[in-house]
Amino acid sequence: MAEGSDSFDLVILGGGNAGYACAFRAVALGMSVAMIERDKVGGTCLHRGCIPTKALLHSAELLDEIRHAGQFGIKTDEDPGYDWDQVKKFKDSVVGNMYKGLSGLVKRKKVELIDGYGRLKDNKTVVVETGSGSNESNTERTVTATKAVVLATGSVARDLPFIKADGKRVHNSTHGLEADDVPNSVVVVGGNYIGLEFASVFRSFGAEVTVVEMLPKIAPAEDSDISEALLKLLQKRGIKFELGVTVTDAKTSDKGVQVTIEREAGSATAGSQNREAGSAGSQNHEAGSSGSKETKTVEADRMFVAIGRAPNTQDMGFEEAGIKLDRGFVVVDPMFSTGLDGVYAIGDAIHVPDVDWMHPQLAHVAFIEGIKLAEHLAGENPVPVDYKNIPHIIYCQPEVASVGLTEDKAKELGMEVNVARYPFAANARSLMLGGGQGFVKTVAEKDGAVVGVHAVGARVSDLITEAQLATSWEAFPDELAELMHPHPTLSEAFGETFMDLAGKPLHH
Repeated sequence: MAEGSDSFDLVILGGGNAGYACAFRAVALGMSVAMIERDKVGGTCLHRGCIPTKALLHSAELLDEIRHAGQFGIKTDEDPGYDWDQVKKFKDSVVGNMYKGLSGLVKRKKVELIDGYGRLKDNKTVVVETGSGSNESNTERTVTATKAVVLATGSVARDLPFIKADGKRVHNSTHGLEADDVPNSVVVVGGNYIGLEFASVFRSFGAEVTVVEMLPKIAPAEDSDISEALLKLLQKRGIKFELGVTVTDAKTSDKGVQVTIEREAGSATAGSQNREAGSAGSQNHEAGSSGSKETKTVEADRMFVAIGRAPNTQDMGFEEAGIKLDRGFVVVDPMFSTGLDGVYAIGDAIHVPDVDWMHPQLAHVAFIEGIKLAEHLAGENPVPVDYKNIPHIIYCQPEVASVGLTEDKAKELGMEVNVARYPFAANARSLMLGGGQGFVKTVAEKDGAVVGVHAVGARVSDLITEAQLATSWEAFPDELAELMHPHPTLSEAFGETFMDLAGKPLHH
């Protein structure tokens, strides 16, 4: 039964990073806002993604630091134990504190949070099914927008076509955060940031880990030098890799999972990188029936699927209302208009073809899109998002952080470039943290600005914003060489590359 109609300037479908950022900025600009969320405000990032995953990674990093404490002169148990339930409680406490603070902000900013499942009826109307889900208690609330409807529905984990993640033998990122235990062995399908982060966690807690990736390198969006270095550093930790292969089948049993992978016969792409490391479980080689393929079975206790995230746009009335979708993604222009008058979309579920650049599914991208859309709807003139200069991070051990163009991409775009590298092995602070692993690589156009900065090493996630300033402001190396980096800090490695490109290297 209808419960009545409410009218707001903005009606936002989705309470994740994109949705609540848009809501908060819109309220600050004088608009009334209703935000519809069927789960908890904060979305995937807070409850099933960024925040809990990084909390697990911190516990994993501490465990590894304790294992290697002897090199710092600290006496500890050589094989420290862990309490997995307590690890999860720590993770949940971080999420809980963040959720409490965010919920308080929603109330304080007077955003009307509507708990329910929303469907787009037309360009001004969203119908929300509220209640417990039983036929007797369900109600409908119709909410109208005088200025705009904003679609911020986020994304969901993708499944393999032949087997679905069930939380038992086959897990996705959501299951990985709530698992009852750490498996003795695991096959991670997908060598991008989600797969590598969980592979890092599993390995730190003692699992035998094999990462399977269809492309010939891990972290495919990264600079090739960074990707190659990361592979070697993760192999050094004991993580095994099968690269350039396709997962063609997977079967589960009471004992575990059997994953069948296939590669071109005679291909050395993955084999040469994996000979020393081997692979988890039993492995069987046989020629494909055509003689052109080679199949192999990898066995483990569990399979973790990390093949990307799909747009969460099904069964919400988008297409029926006239919204154009591309492979499920909402097609928008650079200021997030769907082409349907008064309807906009932001966050993980959008595709922006006009910018001719991949749209990253990242929380900080969702934040800035929400802010810019609110300002646009308030009559301001925000600059469109520069997707080429979005910082991105892989929070494995060691970390990867990058912004701007890779060396290969810059050359593909016709640039003549100069490149400078500086090893963390020559950085005092990195040596203090243990090992001095990794390096910084900076790419600059010849006689021009810095166009990309890429790093692999300890805590580089906390350094990359300096690099984003350089790429976003099109700073020249001789300008950046004037910056003073405190000594001893990890940031000095960035400064060393800037000085090198300016023609005045200090320490090499």
